[in-house]
Amino acid sequence: MAFAGLQGPFSLTAEAVNIKVGGKLPGTYVLGYTDEEGTFIIEYLGRSSDNVKQTLQDHLADGHKQFAFEYYLSAKGAFEKECELYHEHPVATPHPDRPEGSYWKCPKCTFLF
Repeated sequence: MAFAGLQGPFSLTAEAVNIKVGGKLPGTYVLGYTDEEGTFIIEYLGRSSDNVKQTLQDHLADGHKQFAFEYYLSAKGAFEKECELYHEHPVATPHPDRPEGSYWKCPKCTFLF
């Protein structure tokens, strides 16, 4: 397992996404690769408020080798996990934005983004 709460890593291919990721559900994911020592290196992290499978399929041509993901029961759960991952494993992406129209706060820094 790449990180607590995430399934994977798996190869970022259309076949793997179709097999490993089920129906239309919110989710959080990381994209990256496993280095020579067996450590998963995060290159990108993100979330989908409604369909993590489709979002991963949208990344197939981005050049990432692997992905890990997890489903959540709500868009808020996916947002909160994305924020946690961002603070625990900083990558060169901006702090996750909250979904438009929500006033959810980051569970780590409590700011509105």
